[in-house]
Amino acid sequence: MTRARPRPRRLPPRRRDGGVASLEVIALYPLLVLFGTFALQAGAAVWTVALADDAARTAARAASLDQDPATAAAAALPGAIDVRSVGSFGAPAHGVRLTVEVPRVSPLPVFTVTREAVMP
Repeated sequence: MTRARPRPRRLPPRRRDGGVASLEVIALYPLLVLFGTFALQAGAAVWTVALADDAARTAARAASLDQDPATAAAAALPGAIDVRSVGSFGAPAHGVRLTVEVPRVSPLPVFTVTREAVMP
């Protein structure tokens, strides 16, 4: 006696998912753009802190040489960074407190960075 072959099982018809990936990309695109602009803003803030440190040291050096610290700080910064205030402190030492505005590249509100430097 020969064995009968089992019938192949029928699979349910496959659903077509052709456009689902496109809809997911379209839905996530605004979030990716927003995340990218926030990352750019964080980079701009770090860049501004580094430049403000250097400008504060330059202004303190100018103050120790009896020159104008505000002019020295403005000359040490690129045009994209606005100086909000330059103040002096310390009687025997020449201390300078510099406040600059971080360039805006995202919808976040404008914020500032303050740095201090002291020269003997």
